[in-house]
Amino acid sequence: MRVAIVERRTVHKEGESSAKRLHIVAELLAMKGHAVSFYCLRWWEGEDREKIHNGVRYYAISDDVEDVEWRFAAQLPSKIKEYEPDVIIADGTERAVVMGSKFTCLFLRKPLILDFYKQIKIEKGSKRRSDFIIGLADMVVVPSEMIQTSVIEAGFGGKLIEKLPNPIKIKRIKDTKKEKVADIVYSKVLDKNCNLETFLLALAELRDVKWKAAIIGEGEMKEIYERQIKDLRISRRVEFLGEVPIEKKIAIFKGAHVCVHTALESKFPKDFLLALACGCVGIAEYHENSSAHELIRPRERGFRITEGEILHQTIREAAEMPRKEIEEEYFGYDEKIFIEKYIGLIENIEKIKAGKLVKDQSDMGVL
Repeated sequence: MRVAIVERRTVHKEGESSAKRLHIVAELLAMKGHAVSFYCLRWWEGEDREKIHNGVRYYAISDDVEDVEWRFAAQLPSKIKEYEPDVIIADGTERAVVMGSKFTCLFLRKPLILDFYKQIKIEKGSKRRSDFIIGLADMVVVPSEMIQTSVIEAGFGGKLIEKLPNPIKIKRIKDTKKEKVADIVYSKVLDKNCNLETFLLALAELRDVKWKAAIIGEGEMKEIYERQIKDLRISRRVEFLGEVPIEKKIAIFKGAHVCVHTALESKFPKDFLLALACGCVGIAEYHENSSAHELIRPRERGFRITEGEILHQTIREAAEMPRKEIEEEYFGYDEKIFIEKYIGLIENIEKIKAGKLVKDQSDMGVL
């Protein structure tokens, strides 16, 4: 199978969350033996138009990182038609890229899959445009119910919308030995949306209990929170580890007992999922723009709260549950299962598209 993936900014240069998801899809498809071409802005050095990386062929539509969406999108049909893909997968968040991808699909008579990683923000007066853009897709793929709801509200009323959460490597979790660093963990970028103060205030209410907490992640709010734990007089029991390698992170999760997620916004909390798969009892504070609570519903080793004031009580309850180093209930999130499902979606939409094409031609008297 030949797959074309379209994403202007790549994870190699921009670190975009949407690009991370599409790169996972691209590399896993390549590992399964499929031909994958990724159309993007140039992120490598030199003047070569193409670059092979981890089995994926990257093609630079443009060299200019400041290039506008429409100029990038206008070049897609001429560049992709030479590749003759069986399907095109595009990030659904950029309207011009979606339209350029759709025009290419119409020209090649191939299906278009739009993959959304973040919620669609509908500005005042833009509902009709969002409805039109999303309606160009033959299928929409999302990682969570939260994003699925936003896509539907933006105008995609079709049945071909599939939820496919981001994957993790179960084998890596199995092969990593635990490291006893903390009893309670929190792992996320420490930005304005992380809402870490709720977690720290809860820890301050647990002075009568023996515990040690670790906070993984870097961000603009780190220094503020480091001062806060001193003000709360829990600095000897809370350690800020910064960003750590994935193997180290898994080792810490396997040695911990409880993982807490309080962020106000989270498209898909992969670290929280990792911690749950490593056996941590999960506590997720519900927020409208966070999908963390979806990962613990309906799990026995998970608590969803709607008020931060009761977090300390919930941590007490969670700590009464037995410790585990791995949770088999989350094996379904493995990369192998993820890519098999994605391939199944592609094959299904190809069949549907081919059937529709034959019907349309028959209606026109071609057959």
